Amino acid sequence: MKVWCLLATLATSAVAFTVPAPIASTSYLSASTTEASPFVQGHKIIRDDLPICYVYDHCPFCVRVRLALGIKNVKYNCFFLPNDDIPTPTKLIGKKIAPIFTIPEDDLTMAESLDIIEKVDSDERFGPTGQLLPSTARTDLKSWQKSVQILLRTLQRPRYVATGLLPEFQQIDGRHAFIKNHQLPPYEKPEWKGDGTDENPGIAMEPTKI
Repeated sequence: MKVWCLLATLATSAVAFTVPAPIASTSYLSASTTEASPFVQGHKIIRDDLPICYVYDHCPFCVRVRLALGIKNVKYNCFFLPNDDIPTPTKLIGKKIAPIFTIPEDDLTMAESLDIIEKVDSDERFGPTGQLLPSTARTDLKSWQKSVQILLRTLQRPRYVATGLLPEFQQIDGRHAFIKNHQLPPYEKPEWKGDGTDENPGIAMEPTKI
């Protein structure tokens, strides 16, 4: 019964997302009938020292940077961090975070996806500048995302670690690290991880022997 309820909820959410109700406000409607020109990708940008992008495959912020580099047709080395790897990102940027972008010819390493995109899109070495539009800051999309957050976590998080298909989860330690740090509904993170006290020991997470 729970499975069917979950599928019914997913179907309802999908329909609501793909077939939106009429918008009362006209703030997003354009008066112009001019068709937008199709996007034409520029020539391949290959630097002598290729940039390096450190990412997680499941991370939306990492996808944002990889998408921007693809649009600009910039060749780069992509390094998938194991999910339990703390030393590598800490040495690069001071903490466990992704994405991390390195430009070897500048001896520059930086984090934060929007900062990385701004850097690449404003540097003529990476092709024509100003190709990427800034964020629209649309509150309706943010509201929708928040409304389905629990559903998406319930569907996605177990699947990330169930098969080990994504590169950051191919080793069992990476899967265990993700489980430990990413709660499943209805738990919140403080209850999931606990604080070491008898009152809040956290969820038992002893590794399963395989």
